[in-house]
Amino acid sequence: MVLKRMKAAVGALLALVVTLAMMVAARPASAATLPRPDPGTYLPYQFGGTQIIGAMAKDDTNYYYCIEAGVQIDYRLGAATKVTDNDKARRLGWLMDHYRGGSAEDHAAIAVLAHDHFDLKPAAWAERRAVIMAAYPALAAKANQLWAEAGEHAPAGATIERTYAEGIREGKVTVSVTNAAGKRIAGIAYTAILDGPATFSNGQSQVSGVSGTSPITYAWKATGAGDVKARVRYDRKQVDHVESGQDLVRFGGSSQVDGTAVNFTVQRHFRPTLSTVTSQKIVDAGEPVSDTVTAGVASGHHWPDGLELAAEGWYFDRLDADDVEDGPIMPKGDESAQEFLERLRKAGYKPAAYGTTTFTAPGQSRDVQAVTKPGGDEPYRAPAAGGFGTWVWAFELDGQSAKAKQYLEDDVVSGFLEYTETNSNRSRLTVESTVTEHTGVVGSEISDIITVAGFPDDHGDFRGDDELGIGADRDTATVSVWWAGDPDDQANDEQYRPQGAEPPAEDEHHRLVGTWEYAAVNGRIRVGAGAPDVNGDPVHIVAENHGWYVFVWNFEGDDRVMPATSPYDDAWERVRIWEVAKPRVPTLTTQVKPDHVLVGEPFHDTARILGDVPEGAYVTFTAYEAVGPDDVPGVNGTLLHEVRVDVDHTLFEQTVSSPETRSPEPGLVYWQASLVSADGDVIASHALGVEGETVTVEEPPEPEEPEEEEPEEPEEPEMPKAGAAVTVAMALAAGTAAAGALLLLHRRRR
Repeated sequence: MVLKRMKAAVGALLALVVTLAMMVAARPASAATLPRPDPGTYLPYQFGGTQIIGAMAKDDTNYYYCIEAGVQIDYRLGAATKVTDNDKARRLGWLMDHYRGGSAEDHAAIAVLAHDHFDLKPAAWAERRAVIMAAYPALAAKANQLWAEAGEHAPAGATIERTYAEGIREGKVTVSVTNAAGKRIAGIAYTAILDGPATFSNGQSQVSGVSGTSPITYAWKATGAGDVKARVRYDRKQVDHVESGQDLVRFGGSSQVDGTAVNFTVQRHFRPTLSTVTSQKIVDAGEPVSDTVTAGVASGHHWPDGLELAAEGWYFDRLDADDVEDGPIMPKGDESAQEFLERLRKAGYKPAAYGTTTFTAPGQSRDVQAVTKPGGDEPYRAPAAGGFGTWVWAFELDGQSAKAKQYLEDDVVSGFLEYTETNSNRSRLTVESTVTEHTGVVGSEISDIITVAGFPDDHGDFRGDDELGIGADRDTATVSVWWAGDPDDQANDEQYRPQGAEPPAEDEHHRLVGTWEYAAVNGRIRVGAGAPDVNGDPVHIVAENHGWYVFVWNFEGDDRVMPATSPYDDAWERVRIWEVAKPRVPTLTTQVKPDHVLVGEPFHDTARILGDVPEGAYVTFTAYEAVGPDDVPGVNGTLLHEVRVDVDHTLFEQTVSSPETRSPEPGLVYWQASLVSADGDVIASHALGVEGETVTVEEPPEPEEPEEEEPEEPEEPEMPKAGAAVTVAMALAAGTAAAGALLLLHRRRR
């Protein structure tokens, strides 16, 4: 009986031991488990037993790496949270994503970096690190190499910049994604967004793309008027912190974050202006009547290049002194030309003659002779009855071409009786001028040509009339020349580029060179180069210092003409003077990078420009499809066709790059780069096939066929995972006769 009881006790103990062993080995059914990593994703080392450094576990898409040295891994997948975004997290995220298919050394190096930067028990990791580095002396250099590589490629920021191309109606934005050092990086997905009255060329307010080592450019166009915010969002790598028996990290995917933004103003439509000056102050009976009509553009608006606008004029005669004394009648803000004419008709004013003309740019003046019928050719003659006469001019929306209608919002109409010879409604001046040369060297003689319109034709002759209360004309206007720059360092001249409409106060960086007087009349004035001033004295202006020289025309005004001044920051009115001469004709040196690639690999072209580049110039890049060495280049299709890259006309030396391209076929890819002026003239180029402008594209080598080997039975080693390995060994022993049972569980720690 006693023996039976002992046997029963031993059986119960054995059953308990087996149950405990199964509980140790088993995982709860409710907890997700991670498979062990693939062979070739870790390196073994000895630390109280066989351990591994590298991937500790895996799932369908990611590998897991240890960040808790000295703790046993149990492969249970706990809660996951995002690691705080910083440069370390971005680098590690990029490495875990980029080296999914890496070697055992790659994964080991990533594991070392995870421990180095995120380990929860740095002291425990330090002990193991020393052992690992002793076992694998090259691993430290590998880790440093990967960390530096991640710093180059992990995105840390994105910028968006805008430029205007046609006034504030159209332009471009450029997008760049950068690393922590501010260097542009390629391959990062982004989305550029326009908030406001503008769209991209696709008609949408946003566009997506992938970054390159050069900025990516998108065209935009205004859809209305107002402020626009251009912003960019880009993909940034993340890291997940996974709780487990041993805490782990894994690649946390990508999330879009905001880069920089830029605000700018757009305007789809533009508002031209019209001003008129009667050709004669007094018109005798029977003489023809003509008018000088000048087109302009409202402040802050831009006349599209070459856009033709048709102007219509109506001449009113037989006006008496009371009409003149009553003053001008102006169109209302929302009144069309025909509505304004109808209002004048109801007030008793009907046109007696007509005129038409066209303009293609602001500042243009047209002499128009009145005719008796709209569109006719019979000259109108001043009536025998006499009286006063005046013109009304308009840009009518309905009278424009289909193209012009896209740019105008409503009619532009001049006033009735705006300019007369009997009151002081002063005329407005239009001043257009440009320096003879925009660049020069110390010692150069500089000059300016100024065109003035808007003065009464007899300006300077009228000595005043006390009875009418009109003072005498001011006889002269002045032209001042200002210098701006750093007298000691030409390299600093750029920071003193003229800014603002008003000339600055004189100081060591701003100096008034001189002031000369000229007749205050309409016409073209030559200032400098020996041309005489109002007193007949020749004027010579010599640039004695490097820097900026600015011409400012000024008229202080009188009773018949309003004051007017050309702005100090007018780009057409300044000359850039250099200490030494620069080449007059720019040179273009090109070089492909790289010159040998495999099919499908990226390459691009660069152009180095040396010399004076005219404003508005740009470089075009063309890459032809690959051909054989005996084929004639340039007669086949293209990979890139005249892709335009803007250049900076203020730089003496600069290098620009084409976008990247790839060839799907082997052969020779010929490049051609050209420097082109804003008017489309080719300034510099080269022939196809010149040295440095051909890329050789080769087929990739055929992969070697691996030898087939007899499959071996895989062993199931009990390997510890992740920076520290875990093995569990169990031994069961049963004794007889009151001996009991013995459970031996050996648990390795890392």
